[in-house]
Amino acid sequence: MPPSLDASSSQSTNPRDNYEVFLSFRGETGKTFTSHLHKALDLKGIYTFLDVIRLYRGEDISPGLDNAIEGSRCAVVVLSGNYASSRWCMDELVKILQCRKDSKIQQIVLPIFYLVNPDDVLKEKGAIWKGFQSLKKEFRHNQEKVKTWRDALIQVANIAGHHVHDGTNEATFIEAFVKVVSSKLFDAALLNIPKDLVGMDSRLERLKLCVSRSSFGDVHFIGICGLGGLGKTTLAEAYLKDMSGQFEATSFLANVRETCEKEHDGLVKLQKQLLRDVLKGEHTINNVSEGKGMISRRLCCKTILVVLDDVDHLSQLQGLAEEKIWFGYGSQVIVTTRDESLIPRQYEEKEYIIHKVDELEDSEALQLFSSKAFKRDCPPEDYKEHSAKVIKYASGLPLALVVLGSFLRGQKTTDEWEDALDRLMKYSDAEIMRVLRISFDGLVETEKNIFLDIACFFNGHTIDYVMKIMDSCGFYPKAGIRSLLNKSLLDIDHDKNRLRMHDLLEEMGKQIIQGEPRKVPGRRSRIWLEDDFYHVLNNETGTEEVEAIICRNIQLQKISTWRGFSNMKKVRLLHISDVYFRRDRCQEIEYLPNELRFLHWGKFPLKSFPRSFQPHGLVELNLINSSIERLWDNPKMEPLYNLKSIDLRDSSEIRKLENFSLFPNLEQLILDWCDDLEEIDPSIRVLKRLTSLSLINCGSLKSLPTSMGGLKSLKVLNLTGCSSLGDLPEGFVRSDEELDVTGHELQSHGWKNIWNTIVGLSCLEQLYLDGCGLRDGAFPDDFGCLLSLKYLRLGYNKFSCLPAHFNRLPKLKHLDLSHCPNLTSLGPQLPDSLEWINVNCCKELHTFLDPLSQCNLQCSTIYCLDCPTLVNRQGSKRTAITSLGRYLQNPPKPSKRFDIVLPGNEIPSWFTNKVMGSSSISLPLYPNWCTNNCMGFALSVCFSTNTALFFSELVWEIKINQEDWGFGHVRWADEEQLDWDGVLHSDGHIWLLYLPRDAYFHSEWHNKMFDHIQFSFKSLHGELVEQCGVRLVYEGDVQELNITARDEPYEAIQQPVDNDSEDEDGDLDRTLHL
Repeated sequence: MPPSLDASSSQSTNPRDNYEVFLSFRGETGKTFTSHLHKALDLKGIYTFLDVIRLYRGEDISPGLDNAIEGSRCAVVVLSGNYASSRWCMDELVKILQCRKDSKIQQIVLPIFYLVNPDDVLKEKGAIWKGFQSLKKEFRHNQEKVKTWRDALIQVANIAGHHVHDGTNEATFIEAFVKVVSSKLFDAALLNIPKDLVGMDSRLERLKLCVSRSSFGDVHFIGICGLGGLGKTTLAEAYLKDMSGQFEATSFLANVRETCEKEHDGLVKLQKQLLRDVLKGEHTINNVSEGKGMISRRLCCKTILVVLDDVDHLSQLQGLAEEKIWFGYGSQVIVTTRDESLIPRQYEEKEYIIHKVDELEDSEALQLFSSKAFKRDCPPEDYKEHSAKVIKYASGLPLALVVLGSFLRGQKTTDEWEDALDRLMKYSDAEIMRVLRISFDGLVETEKNIFLDIACFFNGHTIDYVMKIMDSCGFYPKAGIRSLLNKSLLDIDHDKNRLRMHDLLEEMGKQIIQGEPRKVPGRRSRIWLEDDFYHVLNNETGTEEVEAIICRNIQLQKISTWRGFSNMKKVRLLHISDVYFRRDRCQEIEYLPNELRFLHWGKFPLKSFPRSFQPHGLVELNLINSSIERLWDNPKMEPLYNLKSIDLRDSSEIRKLENFSLFPNLEQLILDWCDDLEEIDPSIRVLKRLTSLSLINCGSLKSLPTSMGGLKSLKVLNLTGCSSLGDLPEGFVRSDEELDVTGHELQSHGWKNIWNTIVGLSCLEQLYLDGCGLRDGAFPDDFGCLLSLKYLRLGYNKFSCLPAHFNRLPKLKHLDLSHCPNLTSLGPQLPDSLEWINVNCCKELHTFLDPLSQCNLQCSTIYCLDCPTLVNRQGSKRTAITSLGRYLQNPPKPSKRFDIVLPGNEIPSWFTNKVMGSSSISLPLYPNWCTNNCMGFALSVCFSTNTALFFSELVWEIKINQEDWGFGHVRWADEEQLDWDGVLHSDGHIWLLYLPRDAYFHSEWHNKMFDHIQFSFKSLHGELVEQCGVRLVYEGDVQELNITARDEPYEAIQQPVDNDSEDEDGDLDRTLHL
């Protein structure tokens, strides 16, 4: 395979260009000045071409660089003393100057005279010309080429350049030079605005013109104001992207209003994000005042660009950007808001400008509408007149155009369009809310209910949570939410798996509930304001029109009577929680709505439900942190056949749970942290559909009823922290699929029947035994009888090895052995079926995946974080590359990726394309690169960190020709299975990753011409990247990989003193119960 020639930093802003900067240099500066310059450009996000061979070997052989030079917008020429002695450097210089003159390229050329006097170059003397004389002798028979080189030297010396002399502080020089490069590269015309953002380029130009004409001081506060739905946030995002190169750092604080309203300490969270974005690290802030002080101290010397999105209160400005002295000279703070009065109320007139976002021009509105209604830039001829009517009524509001276009896309004929437009004619073109309501009116009843519930209660909540509640209400949420998405009435934040509704649509939904003219609270279908809730109860004005109440921060002392519930007989959804709970101040509750399907009452104040409460449609009951002692004290109570889930965690008054016959179809029962729970009634045997029973930290529970052996459907049993629990009954549970007895020493008194029970569970698929005190010899001889076992957790135990018969578990796929301090070796005991293994923090482990021994294990995911003894004996590079080779020789699933993470300070030498000190690397793609014998990509990164490492924060971003490669970010494999919140104590760790062709290739890649593919390692905390590398893997490379593994040297990893060993049990308890 041809060698890689380049390593690059962040992406280009213009897809027509391959790179933003081309670095031309002599090998003598490669490991010093040039490498520091490259890293600084990389950190600034400037996509830079660097000749890797010259950098690391000091060689000058760099053929085929013409395309890279032509594709770069800027060339930086580092003219050092020996630069002119290299024919390759001189050829590069000639090519660079040709591109500078080429009217189609117009390349920017920035010379750096490194320890070379520019005047000496012009006068043809000094070190650089001495080097040129040796080159001149070598090519004395080619005077034409020599003359071309000489002219190039004279020409570049005449370009205004930058001088590094003996007294220059190189760090300061590089910092200033990178700013120069950024300013040269800046070009608004090169901004890559997505095609569907119609009118954004003209809006951006108007905003920039407005900012440039302002005459205020050094720190600019810029208010972007206008009606909701006009695209203020999108404009701010485009401005940030366009101008980011002019600042040291940027931060985009999205949804400020929503974060402050819905999240505890939301403003503190935003303060932390601002500091993290600018300073690249986590900061502890206990309150808003402390955060204000930290921001003003830490950012006052930083020139930054900050966006505060959707601000609606002065306190938000005061907490995030109170004064201009908080930020360095030249900083800009963008504030998007519907209330432009906030800006002059906070800042002096000379400190700010207001930029009002206008509606779209008719031509732009037509283009946006057509893209949604017809999937094209303009409407078909038959629909032009109809489209013009829509444009008029939408009044240039982008959100309205998107919603209406999506709505009308479903109308198949012109007659259907006429009918839809006739409905549109009923609304005034000035009333945007009513325009948006047209799509709402087109929904079926269940979709309307879902829309209104999300608008009033669940905007920003997780999809799973909303789906569960809507399902309990009988609204068919899968189809309903999909319909709302299709009609642009709802969106999904895929990164956080949350449902998002534009705030304008949310307001419309709430206005529909409130009615015009405004209805009194007791006659609305939904109540979400605490004051309305108090009014309805205290004045007993509730009616059967009320369907749902969600008020999560009520104060019981403000409620004088609960009789108001007696009039609200149709409530299906009730979610309330008391902030300051005082049971002695609570009035007696004599009635609750019997139509309830979902009841969530945090800190429920009563000992039991009123006898009149018989909710036969109830699906989910949640009474977290309640005073409940007994759910129903009514001998005439009829069974609740629809009840599927009960959650009573933290209800400390419960002593005995009984009368399970009242909910015979229960599937989930959660009793965690019920401190006084002493007994579970034998009637639990009637719960034939119970799949999950959780009893975490029920410290008073003495026993379990023998009748539990009849729970044939039980899949999850969690007994973590049940410190008083005695014997488990013999023959207990015959067909459960998951058992968790975490926190118990199975060898201690009272647990003698546990193993007999476990090994008899022939259908057991998942088994959790973390922290059970298991030692050598604790495993029974018939442990291998668990023929269905797939998932096993044995972390935080005391054994030094696994029993030999462990390999009789034929279906075991996941094995967690993390934090086993005495574990020393793993080998033949591991079954061949294993796919995922975790031995993190097994610091005495010295033998595992031994490169010098026979090993049939073909795990696709291997975690060995903080295992210094292992790599000191076997070598990290050798272990990693051998494991990859074993996997590639006979992969159990060709479409499955491979991951291994272990301590190390250097990536394996098998990665021929690698770069030092950069988080990004670019791999050139040659013709026919995507052949049938191409197996996939192999990536490796060596990184170090002193912060807590959460695996979801470390990802690879991959782009092909500057476009997303289509598979999203590549995260750690099975990160949800990995329990790790510790600090890495060794100098560094290696993550080696293989992405197979069968899962990560597009068929169209065969027929398209691509120049390169770029890999960028990203993390939230800015982990220090020592090295990263990439390699295209072909079938013939596997043999070379095996040879490399045998010859690969290995480095010793220093093992630190473990100061926390004495408190291991305390740390274990905290870890198990996080």
